[in-house]
Amino acid sequence: MAMARKRRGRRRRRFEQSVPLVLGRRAATRPVTLGPIQVLGGLGAVAVLGLILWVACSPRFYVMGAQVIGASRIPEGTILAASGLERLHILWVNGRKAEAQILAQLPSVEQAEVSCRIPADCTIAIVEREPLLTWETEKGLLWVDAAGGALPASQPLEEQWLVSGPLPTDERGLVDKEVLIGLVELGRLGVQPGRIAYRSGRGLVLDDAAGWRVILGQGAGMEQRLQVYAAVRAHLLAHDIHPRFVDVRFPEAPYYSETNEW
Repeated sequence: MAMARKRRGRRRRRFEQSVPLVLGRRAATRPVTLGPIQVLGGLGAVAVLGLILWVACSPRFYVMGAQVIGASRIPEGTILAASGLERLHILWVNGRKAEAQILAQLPSVEQAEVSCRIPADCTIAIVEREPLLTWETEKGLLWVDAAGGALPASQPLEEQWLVSGPLPTDERGLVDKEVLIGLVELGRLGVQPGRIAYRSGRGLVLDDAAGWRVILGQGAGMEQRLQVYAAVRAHLLAHDIHPRFVDVRFPEAPYYSETNEW
């Protein structure tokens, strides 16, 4: 009994300790404060973003026209359209590309220089090719340059070829290069520029003072054709022959006709 009583006493003296757990308590945080540099940096970023949006969206930065310098025969609108600058944002303008497009699309332009500056001010300076001859068509006169470009004209060029007949053009709309080569050769050989006809399938045709036509063709080789014609002409005059035409397009086989029109 004494032992049992002693054990119960020990049991009464046993204590349990517990550590209180506090839930829901947060660590204290310090308020964030921005210094002057951070504030200015943020405002600067906002300002830059606003500037970018303004430049990108404002119509003031789109090219709506250009100052054209040096154009006397080619319309300014035609030059601007060929440049590809119209309605283009200034940031996308490529001056070298615009120059190349002008030269490619307008053969009558010999040189082109494009310069642009903010906000959208562009200048196009060109040098036009000098006209080589005048071409008379049913629709009026055209000045033709060495590249084959043809532009409306008000009057014939003085002391230059005046070609009459249908205008022969290639797939680009340029005057047939072979015709121009033939005319240049004739001038170099001493043939005085003046009236000359062009006929499809026959080429260049001159009127001889003796009263007949001379079919010269086109392209290189005019010197040989003229030499052959000189011999044929001498024969005709010596024998009092008056043909309607003499054809020397093929110098190795010239011929003439007293009855046929062509």
